[in-house]
Amino acid sequence: MQNFRLNPVLTVCMALACSLSLNGCPPSTSTKEEVPPSKPEMTLTIASLNLTSLNKRIEKSDIVALWRILKKEQVEVLAVQNMSRYPGVATRVDPLNELAAQADWRHAFGEMMDNSGRKIGNAVLATYPIRSNAHIPFTSVKSANFEGALETVIDGGVRDIMVVSAQFPPKAPESDLAKCLSAITSANKDTKMPLIVAGNVFASASGMQEVSAGSKNPTTRIHYSGGEEMKPVGASSVATPLGTVLIAKFALYRTH
Repeated sequence: MQNFRLNPVLTVCMALACSLSLNGCPPSTSTKEEVPPSKPEMTLTIASLNLTSLNKRIEKSDIVALWRILKKEQVEVLAVQNMSRYPGVATRVDPLNELAAQADWRHAFGEMMDNSGRKIGNAVLATYPIRSNAHIPFTSVKSANFEGALETVIDGGVRDIMVVSAQFPPKAPESDLAKCLSAITSANKDTKMPLIVAGNVFASASGMQEVSAGSKNPTTRIHYSGGEEMKPVGASSVATPLGTVLIAKFALYRTH
């Protein structure tokens, strides 16, 4: 009788095949793919300019220079604090009307004080329609003098955004600043609407997130709240003839 010898390699393969047939295939080790972040529904570039420290008369050339900078930076909304206007005085340039004419922007003004024909207030200018605006005085705050806020609702096309231009009492304690901010937020009936506040207040007092472009000057800060629906994607500060402008770009997302 002829003897047959199995190849050792063949023997191992047969044993492995039997083992797999009895125990089944090993579980799959494929990794779960990460879901990429959704694209923003829209972006919004907003600038803030505080004129409190301005010690010069505003000329038309200043407005033209400011507008050129805003256009270059593709600013869509401008919030101005402590703006002075002289209605009916032909020798004085009206910064709000002149800037609105240069940019063909919608605009709103919230008057804080009228001192012998000199009107001081906050302003918001936007390429988008301004659905509503209201002046919010800080009269219930002990340290406030004439300060207040201009609250506007901007129609961004895909969603509404609340933009506030506010002049806060400069030497107010945090408790008073909190009252000022409470007056602003309580006026917002739609708590899901993204909120942007431009003004001279630190984030520690506002309880909101902050965009400052590295500046320690509270007049060049922008605060915001919007949860996962609004995120800052960039910030910079630019010198202009009327002072430093803080520019912040936000991305807005749909989360539902």
